[in-house]
Amino acid sequence: MKIAIIGAGISGLSSALVLAKQNHEVHIFQKEASIGGLIATFDFNGIRAEHFYHFLCRDDHGVFELCRELGIDESIVFRKASTGFYCNGHLYPFSTASDLLQFSPLTLKDRIRFGLFALASKWRKDWDSLDKIPAKAWLLENLGKHCYDIIWKPLLEMKFGAFHDHISAAWVWHRVHRVARSNGKLGYLQGGTGKLMDVLTDELQSMNIKIHTASPVHHILTSENKITGLVHGNENTFVCDKIISTVPMKILSQLLPEGYTEYQKILESVHYIGVVCVLFKLARPVSNHFWLNVHDPDIPFNGVIEYTNLNPLSPNTEHLVYVPYYIDTSLAPYTEQNEKVIEDSWTALKRIQPALTDSDLLDVHVARTPFAQAVCPVEFCSSMPNQNSPIQGLHLLDSIFLYPEDRTQSGHIKRAKMLVESEEFLQNL
Repeated sequence: MKIAIIGAGISGLSSALVLAKQNHEVHIFQKEASIGGLIATFDFNGIRAEHFYHFLCRDDHGVFELCRELGIDESIVFRKASTGFYCNGHLYPFSTASDLLQFSPLTLKDRIRFGLFALASKWRKDWDSLDKIPAKAWLLENLGKHCYDIIWKPLLEMKFGAFHDHISAAWVWHRVHRVARSNGKLGYLQGGTGKLMDVLTDELQSMNIKIHTASPVHHILTSENKITGLVHGNENTFVCDKIISTVPMKILSQLLPEGYTEYQKILESVHYIGVVCVLFKLARPVSNHFWLNVHDPDIPFNGVIEYTNLNPLSPNTEHLVYVPYYIDTSLAPYTEQNEKVIEDSWTALKRIQPALTDSDLLDVHVARTPFAQAVCPVEFCSSMPNQNSPIQGLHLLDSIFLYPEDRTQSGHIKRAKMLVESEEFLQNL
């Protein structure tokens, strides 16, 4: 059977690997000239860097299993990764129970409540009830207003803007749950996501999987409510029996043929926020923390990810520091020129670390994507589209189907495998 996959990110490539083992003819169509999607890499003047930061947690079994299958699992490394909190001009360690007990922006009562909340989230398994309540109300009930205002309010408001009051408690819970279960250790693949992409694409090519880069899909073709093919590239037609779409719902809605207005409305009801991610190469570190939460009125972002404090990229001595801005694409800084975003970010980093000087700035790179994060509101389970569309032979993969889990490499790999091995997908194969 001939199967087309729209998108050459980790979802598309990992689903293609499973399909190839089932002896199907698989073609992958990628809009960009390079593969990888959100885990793509680039040459950062001698360092193969990721456009957007990535890390592994202890429960990321999807990545572990794929790396084991590809023979690169011994390249997975886990290390202690500390967290800090920059609050109103002061930098505090925020990794251990001892750090929490000494975190003076919170009262002693709030520190204890926060610790118990993190512990309960770590061991909690049932989340169905959390899908039905807003994160804000849940956090206020469990942590109190002062703790919420210091820790969670700036994170939710700056990231989700007008949506922040509607975010599902289940989504917030899983973020705490995933990291807490790693017990202070985070991981990475030696060689980064670039190594995973290299080995995976080599394996796919050895199995005669065709990857068509710089070949955007323009239209999906149907006949009598059944997939017949797609139009791609320079108006080329590819005839196939099934299509797996890994692109965001809003993009997929634009590819459908006429006659699917109601289904398009369902797809377009999923909201996304974009991200502008500034990557600095510095001669000295900003801090000794991998993840630095930020709550300060003079700082325009809420987090700093110092990747080389997790993966030192030996023997290089440079420090790679990501400054992400999750934002509606109609708002600044997404709408601003790179120079403005870089200037504001660099000024803020120097405020956080006064020892930094302009001579420490060795290089800088800015990456953007308009569909970085799906907005997961209350009762998202009942409102999201189904993975198996009303069009026979059209199946969907997107980060929304990981809910309540946030988008992760591991989640995408597992979800892709589940889809192509599901009873619904295997029908008519």
